[in-house]
Amino acid sequence: MFDKLKNILLHSGYRVILTKKIEKDSHGGLSRGIKGYILPDQLKIFINKRFGANDRVVTLIHELLHEIYPSKTENQVDRLSKTAFSKLNVSQLGFLQFFIMSPAEIRLTLKANQHNA
Repeated sequence: MFDKLKNILLHSGYRVILTKKIEKDSHGGLSRGIKGYILPDQLKIFINKRFGANDRVVTLIHELLHEIYPSKTENQVDRLSKTAFSKLNVSQLGFLQFFIMSPAEIRLTLKANQHNA
């Protein structure tokens, strides 16, 4: 599963965009997922940066799975994304975290790891 996710991130042209904004519909309700959403025709994946890093990774996986399995229901994709996340090893998790972390978060993480080494 990870190889499929990695392949899409590296070769499909998708841009992952961290945002605080979630689109509202005309009635004030959410018209897109609260944690993230994918716009395949624009090759964009929006991830809500108000959530923690692991939640953002699960959301990224979730949105990529919509691309891989467009006929699956939201509930099926949700379950599959959580299962895929639970099977990641440390290097796979780090790879995906790179796409959902801001430059400042990456610097802080690298700095913390240098102090722990």
